[in-house]
Amino acid sequence: MRQAYSPHDVDVMRGALDIWCALHNVGKDGAEANRAARRILDLMGQKKCSCDELLARMGDFTPDPHHRHS
Repeated sequence: MRQAYSPHDVDVMRGALDIWCALHNVGKDGAEANRAARRILDLMGQKKCSCDELLARMGDFTPDPHHRHS
């Protein structure tokens, strides 16, 4: 069964994705952003948390160097 997310949860996840993309110089519409979004969904499905907590939990999640924008 799929996890139900509140509008606040969606805002938290979107904010975490936006920050992660900016920190890693990744375009928001690319494959690496999609990978990060899936990771964020997985993390939030395990335990609902704040944007800062999501980013901390994604500390070891980095983009493939071939997909970074210069």
